[in-house]
Amino acid sequence: MIKLSKREDYAVILVNALMQSYKKRLVPLSEVARDYDLSLLFLRNLAGDLRSAGVIKAVEGKNGGYFLARGPEEIKMGDVLRVFAKEQLFMCCSKNKNRVCPKQNHCAAENVWRKLNKEMMEKVYNLSVKEFLRQETS
Repeated sequence: MIKLSKREDYAVILVNALMQSYKKRLVPLSEVARDYDLSLLFLRNLAGDLRSAGVIKAVEGKNGGYFLARGPEEIKMGDVLRVFAKEQLFMCCSKNKNRVCPKQNHCAAENVWRKLNKEMMEKVYNLSVKEFLRQETS
């Protein structure tokens, strides 16, 4: 199972909105909140974290807003997701908090899930924001 937290998901939405306006204009968080039906307060908190991590920047004031700190081809998804990632993308069944697997002490599948998780994380984290957000669906 691939699992993104609400913070990771909304951070990707915010970065995508900023990418769409890259080098064109500053983007107010209120606009992103309205367009995607997100909590403005929640977005402010995310933006603060992304700002501290150097992913985005802001101009304060009446005509202010947010923008990407670097080009979308330079920012890696790892730069965005690492700010919020608390768990692996693939959760192994033995780590399910609602049940305990009776075979967890000798589960070969858990090693496979760990390996796949590592490979998936490396692939996603090394994609630029531009590459990630421009992926075509099959």
